Amino acid sequence: MPLQLFLNGLSTPSGAVHREQAIRYLLLLVQTARAAKAIDDQVILNCDEPLNGLSLGGGFTVAALRNAGEFVEESQYLKALNNRAPFAVAIDAAPGVEPHAFDYRMSATAPILASEPAVALGLAHRLKGLGLSLPSHDLWKSRMIPLELAELSDAGDITEEVVEARNAASADDVEFHEDSLRADLRPPVASGADIWQHRAELFPSLDFIPRTRQQIEGILPGDPMLEQLWIKLSGINKAVADWAANLVGHPIFPFNVRPESTSRKGYAKFRDADNVERTFSDHCDLAPTEGRIHFLLMTEPKKHALVGHVGRKLGIG
Repeated sequence: MPLQLFLNGLSTPSGAVHREQAIRYLLLLVQTARAAKAIDDQVILNCDEPLNGLSLGGGFTVAALRNAGEFVEESQYLKALNNRAPFAVAIDAAPGVEPHAFDYRMSATAPILASEPAVALGLAHRLKGLGLSLPSHDLWKSRMIPLELAELSDAGDITEEVVEARNAASADDVEFHEDSLRADLRPPVASGADIWQHRAELFPSLDFIPRTRQQIEGILPGDPMLEQLWIKLSGINKAVADWAANLVGHPIFPFNVRPESTSRKGYAKFRDADNVERTFSDHCDLAPTEGRIHFLLMTEPKKHALVGHVGRKLGIG
């Protein structure tokens, strides 16, 4: 799962805010989001409402500042972010999360909003993500924010505990959390052999032709390509799943996917499990070496992607 950011609406200023302060909040939000995207370029910014409607205080919204014609670059960046709203979308997309089985609230001793529901920060804790706050109060500048969690157990009992959610109001805060975020983003596999063995449950929207087995199983524990393979296959799988669910008209990939040039398409011809030769033109980069993943979008018997090559760039020896 990509890094999940949750915009903390509790940090929206409640009092009067000058335009200059609202602008500062907008710029800080963009800087913080940029820092998070540097950790995972598939990062998703989850909001309780569409991002354009986010209040920066004093009647100023992201859309209002953008429409004034200033901050064009920052506005374009926010528009390009993978943004989801409302929070229920993030819950639905998270495997094994029962939305009615837990309740997060601010600490009863919090200096503001004591015992108030804390949905964004709670989801940041639940999904091992990061809360994004506007620095409108010293509390929202805290890098870890205590929450009170009430949870329904499998036996039907309610358990209560105090937990902490990661929070960031600046790029420096994101840097503080970087190691723990990267640790939580690491794939739940130790080698390429693990990926191959569990490919059906890890990537239900992908199929693999036989030649890819040796390529994937050849990625050993500790190989830096393992994490990149996980990130890229997960990204392709998610884009294809959304396409298959008719959420989008065509797959929207979180990284650059392009076709092979006409002169190079011959390198991308491989036989599938039925010995049918196919051209796997679409591909993405596979770091840290000069690697590629080649795949083919299919519509029968269902919408899915067929992976035909995982490894070194084709045609370069």
